[in-house]
Amino acid sequence: MSTEKLFTVVGTAINPKGELKMRWANDLVQRINILIKAKCEDINLHETPTPMTKLQSAEWLLKNRELTPEQEEVVALKVDEKAKVDKRAKAKVTMTDNVNINVKENNKTDPRVSQFIEKTIKEAEPH
Repeated sequence: MSTEKLFTVVGTAINPKGELKMRWANDLVQRINILIKAKCEDINLHETPTPMTKLQSAEWLLKNRELTPEQEEVVALKVDEKAKVDKRAKAKVTMTDNVNINVKENNKTDPRVSQFIEKTIKEAEPH
């Protein structure tokens, strides 16, 4: 997705509550200072070779840096979460594009789709 924000720093840190969290930034020194002021511990940040999305940078971190088992688990969970979100977003864009193309070209839709749309509209109407 072209509008997704890119980051050059990725890693983990433990917040004051004791939770190990993923962290992203574009300025390593500034991010470290912010985490220190927030009383975070075990700050483990790395600069990526190129700007990356959160998903890409988390995958890069797993493949290219040595992590503790706890860090690896948190990063792997975040990769799974971001991959699901990315997959849903791509499916939504594809569906929207397909609908827009069919509307522009005045293509007939599958009768089941028309029935579903009519049913959904009727259910949404106030009684």
